[in-house]
Amino acid sequence: MPGGAAAIADLLDRQSAVAVAIAYASALDAREWTAFRALFGANVTIDYSAIGSFKADVSSDEWTARCRLLEAFGATAHRLSNLQASVEGKQAEVAAIVDAAHFIRDGEDELMGNLIGRYRFRLQRGERWSIVGVTLSVAGYPAGRAAFDRVFALARTRFAQGASA
Repeated sequence: MPGGAAAIADLLDRQSAVAVAIAYASALDAREWTAFRALFGANVTIDYSAIGSFKADVSSDEWTARCRLLEAFGATAHRLSNLQASVEGKQAEVAAIVDAAHFIRDGEDELMGNLIGRYRFRLQRGERWSIVGVTLSVAGYPAGRAAFDRVFALARTRFAQGASA
């Protein structure tokens, strides 16, 4: 590891990259779509295939629009831990454990679908760090995969109908 000023610059680079990953999770939960969209460049490579979802290279506008599905939930909590960043020139990668809980009401019942997994963010530096790729892998579903799938099916239906939870 470099010493002195180089070590400080390396630490600041890694912390700046980590801050982008934290901002991703925070903006999702707060439904701050302008702030969320600002984390990306023009395009992004998404791989959420681990949950049977989206895998593609898309415009960041399209990804932001897809994430608005979260508006159908009463609340979400994307908690990140064990964040690790590596920086090589104008490229960075941030890995984090994610505990993602999604809550939605179904009549009198509040349902939860959650997963524990890992995010891998790929970033590129221009004027600032921008996300150019996000991969989600899954370690498990604490409430069960069926519960996870059920809450997302309900959210997709509500979102398509234009109603929030």
